[in-house]
Amino acid sequence: MHRRGRLFRMLSLWSCLGLACGASAQELSTCELPDIAQQAKCGTIEVPENWQRPEGRKLGIAVAVLPATEPKALPDPIVFLMGGPAEDAISAASVFAKWYEQARRDRDLVFIDQRGTGKSHRLACDIYAGIDAETLFRDAFPLAPIEQCARDLSKIADLTQYTYGHFIRDLEHIRQKLGYGPINLSAGSYGTRPAQLFIRTYPQSVRTVFFHSIVPIDVAIPLPMSKAAHTAMDRVLNDCQAQPECRAAFPNVREELTEVLRRLDTQEVKVAIAGQAEQVRLHRGRVAERLRSMMYREEGAERIPLVIHRMYQGDYRDVVEDILENARGASTAISFGLFFSIACNEDVPFIRESEIAPATAGTYLGEYRVRQQQAACSKWPKSSLPAGYRQPIRSTVPALFVSGDSDPATPLWFTEHAAKGFGNKAEVVLGNRGHTEWRPCVAEIYRRFVSSGTAQDLDTSTCKPEPRRPFKIPSEG
Repeated sequence: MHRRGRLFRMLSLWSCLGLACGASAQELSTCELPDIAQQAKCGTIEVPENWQRPEGRKLGIAVAVLPATEPKALPDPIVFLMGGPAEDAISAASVFAKWYEQARRDRDLVFIDQRGTGKSHRLACDIYAGIDAETLFRDAFPLAPIEQCARDLSKIADLTQYTYGHFIRDLEHIRQKLGYGPINLSAGSYGTRPAQLFIRTYPQSVRTVFFHSIVPIDVAIPLPMSKAAHTAMDRVLNDCQAQPECRAAFPNVREELTEVLRRLDTQEVKVAIAGQAEQVRLHRGRVAERLRSMMYREEGAERIPLVIHRMYQGDYRDVVEDILENARGASTAISFGLFFSIACNEDVPFIRESEIAPATAGTYLGEYRVRQQQAACSKWPKSSLPAGYRQPIRSTVPALFVSGDSDPATPLWFTEHAAKGFGNKAEVVLGNRGHTEWRPCVAEIYRRFVSSGTAQDLDTSTCKPEPRRPFKIPSEG
């Protein structure tokens, strides 16, 4: 799924000052977080890897608390649940500190690297390191290194203990250790999954919840991605034709995309790789998946017509460089051991074969992403989920839903579907925006929401639709 953005990948990890980071929760040490002037408190809180066997392996869960800017903080902090799945939280603290500047005046911000990420027994493996170029430009999830990753990580971790059901037990334990009352959950993308589970399991521990581009707990990802990406692409191409400059530069962009995909399907499109003598084949699915990823953010979407046009002219350098850049940074942005432990147990097994063709037929992406993840999950250790684990959530917890109407990963029907279970709710749809995008109007709505502790009578009209930014055209490089 989406990431919070390329900016997160560039943030350095936090460092503790003073006492060791292994201190107990009551002895959190003064620390500095990257790009934040205010001092924070950091430490680790110990939890069992297997909550059913507390005498077994222990995990140190990394926690950072950014105190409220006012002298006295309220007892209900804002706790961030990251997406991916498998992004860490603490390295992204500076982003949220800016986004939540108003809301954190009287509330602490709490960042927890969930088990398997960041400084919390990270399940790291670089699935792109050392693979040949032919594989890299065919497979988003190369099978051999993923199988090796599972073997290597199984020596240091019980990979069946890293689903969201285990993380929410960690979260409740940490809440108690830190001495907080009911918390305000702020969850984005895949982080909305543990938020839903936490609400159902520990309803008394939640004051409010903010769902940013929600992923419903009963929808099997990545099955809906093909149609979501197709709809988002159609919107991009229509918006291009609605802008005179873009229409003049790319009058046939839709036909050009169709032709590019046809060539990739039926011909051996070869591309040059820096430092490699022979060219390698570029596959349709890999290109379609990269185009889908570009639409997560408006700065990526505005490049789409230009990239398509260049490919139509035989120039694939944009996509090639994007694939190479993603491969270099992926293992930093995502803890792949946790990614597969979640995706291969909470989603992929629930995709029925009979559903795949109807869900993907006629789309740009087709079955590619589904088949790639199915193959990757075929050898990953299996966990068992409790009965009713994937049932839709029903709750009276006040909930704020924010979505983008051009999201290629979590379409608007996700919000409509999940919001049915919440009686106290408000919804914001950001026009011409993609996945987990942020705007000042969202910050103000959230401030009022968390201050009042209810979504009833919450005015969301301040988030007006914004026009699509101008698309990139050849004269702009």
